[in-house]
Amino acid sequence: MSDVALTSLLNLSPSLEHLSLFHCDLHGEFPTQVSQLPNLKHINLGANQNLRDLSHNELAGPIDRIQMPSSVQYVDLSSNDFDGPFPRSIFDLVNLTYLCLSSNNLSGVIKSDKLSKLRSLEFLDLSNNSLLSLSTSGNDVNYSFPQLQTVLLSGCSIRQFPNFFRTSYLEVLDLSYNMIFGRISKWEAQGWEKLSMLNLSHNFLTTFEQFPGKRLQILDLRSNLLQGPILSTFLNLQIQDPLLFGVLLISENKLTGNIPSSICNWTSLQILDLSKNSLSGTIPECLGNFSYSLMLVDLQMNNLIGKILDSFRNNELSHLFLNDNRLEGLVPPSLANSTKLEVLNLGNNKLTDRFPHWLASLPSLQILVLRSNRFHGSLPQSIASSNFSTLRMIDLSRY
Repeated sequence: MSDVALTSLLNLSPSLEHLSLFHCDLHGEFPTQVSQLPNLKHINLGANQNLRDLSHNELAGPIDRIQMPSSVQYVDLSSNDFDGPFPRSIFDLVNLTYLCLSSNNLSGVIKSDKLSKLRSLEFLDLSNNSLLSLSTSGNDVNYSFPQLQTVLLSGCSIRQFPNFFRTSYLEVLDLSYNMIFGRISKWEAQGWEKLSMLNLSHNFLTTFEQFPGKRLQILDLRSNLLQGPILSTFLNLQIQDPLLFGVLLISENKLTGNIPSSICNWTSLQILDLSKNSLSGTIPECLGNFSYSLMLVDLQMNNLIGKILDSFRNNELSHLFLNDNRLEGLVPPSLANSTKLEVLNLGNNKLTDRFPHWLASLPSLQILVLRSNRFHGSLPQSIASSNFSTLRMIDLSRY
C-alpha cells in the first residue's frame, strides 16, 4: 500500500470499529482525524516505519499528538518512530485492553497511579524503548491491575524489580535486557500466584532468593551475575506443581558447586540450560531417566568431571551439549535409545573410547562433535555410508 494516498482514509465510515494497517509500507503523514472516529475500538498501525516526517508527521515525534476516543480497546503503534515522553493521553483510554507501543523511542517514567487507571488492560508491550522506565515508589503496591495478564518490558531502562504488578493476576512478565542490579528478595518475589513465565535475562542480578509464585513454567535468568553455590538452594524452592515446570535457563552466570539431583524432581522439564558457568562435580545420574519430556540439555563450558551417565532412556532428547568440561570414560551406549537426537556435542573433554559406531543407528542425528578428546583406533567405513544419512556436520579434529 505504499502508493495509497493516506488522505483517502478520511472517507472511512464513522461507524468503523476495527482498523488494521499493520506492515502495509505506508508513507507520509497519517491523518489524525481517523483516530478520532467515534466508534473506533481497534487500531493497529504497527510496523510502518516510513510513517514519519521530521517536521510535522503525526506518527513521528511525540505520540500525544494522536487523540483517540475513550471507546478504543486495542492499540498497536509498534515499530514506528515515536519519541518523547510516554503519552499521558493513553491513561484516559479507560476501556483499553491491549496496548503495544514497542520498538519506538519513548522516554520517561511510568507511574503506577497513572497506569492503574487502565482497569481493563490485559496486555501491555512497551519493549524496546530504551529510555523508558517504571516507578519504584514504595506506594506502588497500593495500586491494583485486576485484568493484566501479560507485561513485556524488554529493552527498557528499568533498574529495579517492579512490585506494583504484584497486585495483578499476571501470567507473563518479560524484563529482559534491562539494568536491574543486585538481588531479588523473597519479599519482592511474593504474590505472583499465577505467573507462568518470567524472563529476567541480560540484567545484573546477583541473587535470586525465591520463585515468584508457585506455578512458574518458564524461568529465564541467562546472562546475569548470579554467583556461588546457589543452585542447590534454588532447586529446592517450593513449587506448587513441579509437573508444570518446563524450561530453566541460567546460562552465562557465575554459578559454582554441584548440579543437585533434586533437579530430577521436576519431571516435566523440557529444556535445561546451565551452560557457561563454573559448575563442578558429576552429572546427576537421574538426568537420563526423564522418560517423556526432556528435549534439550546444555551443560557446556563448566568444570564437570566424572563419566557421562549411561542411563538414557529418553525418546524426546534432541540436543545434548556436554562439551568443554572435564568428562572422562566412554560415550554412553544408552544414548542409542534417544532416537530423536539431532545434535550431540561432546568436544573438548577427556573421553577415551573408540569411535562409537552405534551412533549410526540414530535416525535423526545431524551434528556430531567429538573433537579434542582421547578417541583412538580406526574409523569405520559406515561413517560415510547411508547409515549416517541425516548427518550434516561431523567434527573429529584433534581426534
